[in-house]
Amino acid sequence: MRRTLRLAKPLRERVLAGHPWLYDRALQPARDLVAGELVTVADERGPLAAAFVDPESPIRARVVDLDPACACDAAWTRARAEAAARRRARDPLLAGCTGRRLVHGEADGCPGLVVDGYAETAALVLDGAAAAAFWRPRLADVLAGLERSGIAIAHAWLRAERGTKGPGEAVRGDPPAEVVIAEDDARFGVDVRAGQKTGFFLDQRDNRRLIARHAAGARVLNLCAYTGGFSLHAALGGATRVTSVDLAAPAIAALARNLELSRLPADAHELVVADVFDHLARARDHGRRWDLVIADPPSFAPSERAKPAALRAYDKLAAAALAVVEPGGRFALASCSSHVTEADLLALPGLGRADLRLRAAAGAATDHPVLPAFPEGRYLKFLFFDVA
Repeated sequence: MRRTLRLAKPLRERVLAGHPWLYDRALQPARDLVAGELVTVADERGPLAAAFVDPESPIRARVVDLDPACACDAAWTRARAEAAARRRARDPLLAGCTGRRLVHGEADGCPGLVVDGYAETAALVLDGAAAAAFWRPRLADVLAGLERSGIAIAHAWLRAERGTKGPGEAVRGDPPAEVVIAEDDARFGVDVRAGQKTGFFLDQRDNRRLIARHAAGARVLNLCAYTGGFSLHAALGGATRVTSVDLAAPAIAALARNLELSRLPADAHELVVADVFDHLARARDHGRRWDLVIADPPSFAPSERAKPAALRAYDKLAAAALAVVEPGGRFALASCSSHVTEADLLALPGLGRADLRLRAAAGAATDHPVLPAFPEGRYLKFLFFDVA
């Protein structure tokens, strides 16, 4: 028999509006909860929703359905995955892209589950032990639901749970070492086993397109370049020369491979393995400048406690990057830290300059939707400035 967890706070309207997280302080204490256990959430007015629990996390329960009696069975699982995939099929911005997010966790009614599609290979991520306990027995039905929408899946790789460093495992077939995807005219090789995130930063797709539209005739500097998403789009947009900087030598090697896949001339690209702050200091000291500088660092704030230090790091990066932007040029700053808001970034002292004009403020690509009642889901921020 399914257990009931009772709300300790008046959150009925928030839950019904679509907010999927219930924190430990919002629930009355309950003993012997099992990670991934399906429960009924109720308040003084009666049953409210079905959720799975995580007794080790401050997010004590994640709502999976507003039907408190939902069985969350195979049919339910297939229907959720199919609905998520069909929403992408209707998105014209995904035309010509063979890498796309197919299931985006809470925003697709599948809290704790991410599925990215790279050609005919799926990469899956489970957000912690409770999500793993809930979703692992349902993964075959998740894949079946995606296929029912018309998506071909020859291989599926389950990444290690977030917060762990395991190797991952194949749940269907044996994924190739490199999956080549198309993103407009760019081509990228993706390592679904060991690449960052699920192998590629799909969420920056629309921001890469914005950079391409502003790159014609420009000298471009891409900081924290990883495998060159912004670099390739800048080149395809008509940049005269692109400098790409990343601390990881394998990332720069993969970037060189992606230039080859995209048939872009290697001599128009400067590939640098270096710490971005060191590179910026050397560039400033030697008087080097670029017309367009992009800074897309890894998350500086993995927790709320880390936020003050993260804001100092973003401020330091913004100030150093702006010091090498040509007057009349442009600057882009991204943050993938969910604990850092757009307002936080705009309040950075390093951006408090009279010569800056905010041209665009964006988030993740359209296959990474956000629930209106769940602003925590808007983790990616992208700010694009003119520099007078």
